[in-house]
Amino acid sequence: MKRILIIALAAMLLLACTASAEVSLTTGRNIDHANHEIAVQLDNEPGARPQKGIGSADIVYEVEVYNGGYTRYTAIFNDTVPELVEAVRSARIVNADIMMEYSGILVHFGGQKYAGSNVYEYFQRLPGVVSVDGIVQDGGKLFYRDKSRKAPNNVICILPSIVERVNWANKPEKSPLTFNAQFTVPAAGENVNSFRIAYRDKYTASYQWDASIGRYLRFYGDNPFIDGLTNEQVKVDNVIVQSVEYSWFSGESDRPNVKTVGSNSCEYFIGGKHFSGYWKRDDVNSNTVYYDNDGNVVAFNPGVTFIQLLKTEKAVEITG
Repeated sequence: MKRILIIALAAMLLLACTASAEVSLTTGRNIDHANHEIAVQLDNEPGARPQKGIGSADIVYEVEVYNGGYTRYTAIFNDTVPELVEAVRSARIVNADIMMEYSGILVHFGGQKYAGSNVYEYFQRLPGVVSVDGIVQDGGKLFYRDKSRKAPNNVICILPSIVERVNWANKPEKSPLTFNAQFTVPAAGENVNSFRIAYRDKYTASYQWDASIGRYLRFYGDNPFIDGLTNEQVKVDNVIVQSVEYSWFSGESDRPNVKTVGSNSCEYFIGGKHFSGYWKRDDVNSNTVYYDNDGNVVAFNPGVTFIQLLKTEKAVEITG
């Protein structure tokens, strides 16, 4: 009788744990908390490397913000919130468009204010946006400068404190990614072990498939892409190279106008396989949907995803 009671209690505990488990919208993994997605704008100048905390991000976008190939990251955190992130930089309209794919919360340090590309005016036109701007927030408690690095590449954000202060009630829970819980390798596609995305000299991302761990190792230039907080190389489960049309407000090279609404082509790298397709997004309040060339929604493997937004005139280079 005692044994039966113990088994029954164990079963009840298992059911309780299962009932309380959530599935992450950003990785497809099981998590023990609600989905609280928060986007952080990160620098990518050489002085900002290695970025701290980026290895804890679930989804990372790399976007060209200066004509000629200088990029920045928009990192989406949900499953794990690192103790800090560095280096936080200013926002552009394209970063706000990315943020709207998730909960509508963006952490940044300043933003562009030129007429026509004023990100603050753009925020006001978007429903439910929460802008956490380090320039106007309480200094020293949420943001501070890293004295071991030079400005402007040294702004640290205490991300857990921001997550605690956000009112998550009625915040949307959404993501543009669909996950395949079976971790299967795509049936279609070619075997690809390495590829690179060259935005410009010193701004070249590359990936190598490591079959022993079933993940991609990320590199920048010829060097491993390291999280400066853990000193570990960043490992990735899915890579999307998303073609987007670029123009420049008033023809000025620091004012990107990136077309994230509409449709264009995509290259996918999942499980050591490469195949092509396209993306579609109806408007800024809708999510991007990723398709293969047969019109099927792409199912990504649970884990970390990097999304490389790349000008339509450029292409990913298969290297192995």
